[in-house]
Amino acid sequence: MGKTAVTLNCAEEAVSATTSASKQEVSCSASCNPESADFNSELHARPSIYFDGPAIVEHVAFTPADGAIKEFHDTVEVDGKISVRLERHTEFVTVTRLRKLDSDPECWPASDLTEGNFARLAGLNSPRLVCHVSILVLGNAPDELGSVLKTFDLGDTAASSIGGGAAQVCSDFRVREDHSSRIILFNKDLNAHRLGRMVRRIFEIETYRSMALLALPEARRLAPLLSGYDAQLVQLTNRNLSTPTHQHKQLLDEITVLSSHIISATAETRNRFGATAAYAKIVEERIALLRETHVPGFQRFGTFVERRFKPAVRTCEATVLRLEHLSRATMHLLDLLQTRIQVEIEFQNATQIQAMADRAATQVKIQRAVEGFSIIAISYYLMSLLKLVYETADHAGFHFDPMIMLVAIPVVVGTVAITILRVKHALKAEP
Repeated sequence: MGKTAVTLNCAEEAVSATTSASKQEVSCSASCNPESADFNSELHARPSIYFDGPAIVEHVAFTPADGAIKEFHDTVEVDGKISVRLERHTEFVTVTRLRKLDSDPECWPASDLTEGNFARLAGLNSPRLVCHVSILVLGNAPDELGSVLKTFDLGDTAASSIGGGAAQVCSDFRVREDHSSRIILFNKDLNAHRLGRMVRRIFEIETYRSMALLALPEARRLAPLLSGYDAQLVQLTNRNLSTPTHQHKQLLDEITVLSSHIISATAETRNRFGATAAYAKIVEERIALLRETHVPGFQRFGTFVERRFKPAVRTCEATVLRLEHLSRATMHLLDLLQTRIQVEIEFQNATQIQAMADRAATQVKIQRAVEGFSIIAISYYLMSLLKLVYETADHAGFHFDPMIMLVAIPVVVGTVAITILRVKHALKAEP
């Protein structure tokens, strides 16, 4: 344990020193040309650890508790046999530790670091473990592979020749009590550079596979909710066919609430499901880069990964499709209801307009009748005045012929009618 602590302290001090130097260099480059510095850093951000001979390579990936990813990558040489690489990705941080061995071991080498040690190397407090993979690199593969795998406690193993037959990879993909999985790589013809790249591809397959599966719990959590949303959508659709006009507002409110729940679920999981699709694509690409060939008596490494990985990815994809279909169906039902309400409103408006037109026509008829009565009434009052004048003049000694009154009747009625019609015409002529 004392040796482990010394190794860890040396590694942490070296990480700190290298990080400080890296910050100064990046700061200087960024001050000169920030965009070029970012582009160049991205191009050279993921170099492999190159090595040869037997070795044990441990790879641990964490997601930070606060979600903050700041640094880029650091490589630390602790001594001639141990090197540590720290890489910070968009969503996760990885620590890769290479420990060279003097010869091929007869059993699996014990790790001298815990997950907490790896987390401290990455500068993280209480992170979430994504994956912990150990690759034991040995010499050429033996003729009797099964007995060797049992020696290293690997059962029900998947195996493939990779790199055009230059190496052989074996794993049972079991997660052990220390949350780690084990992979054996038998190196036949790979040089230090090709071996480092091959180890890195295997680690990327495991890391991105684990990151892709982070969405699976979300898909399982949403499954009963989406089933409930489906049932509620069917109920609301059926009610839309039979709901009377005065209950449309309540139905509209319920559809709006359902649409809000679906939009909220989509917004909460969009990034996670999108990342899963991207990580799954990377896994497929890395498996293709292995250039696998079959090892007699064993299932291929890539086939094992795909058969157990793709169903989970398809579950996430199906959840995304269900969310999209529910969202579209809910919005379509909302549009249908709003269209129905709008049509009914327009029908009510048309009915009211027709009623107003009928009332206006009735008023016109009444007005014409009133105009006729007005002519008679005014003529009657004028004739009464003329009669009063005639009688007064007769009492005063002025006698007129009674025919004057008879002649005055049509004259007065005609005059009143002409006057009223001219007034009405003048009112119509006004703008």
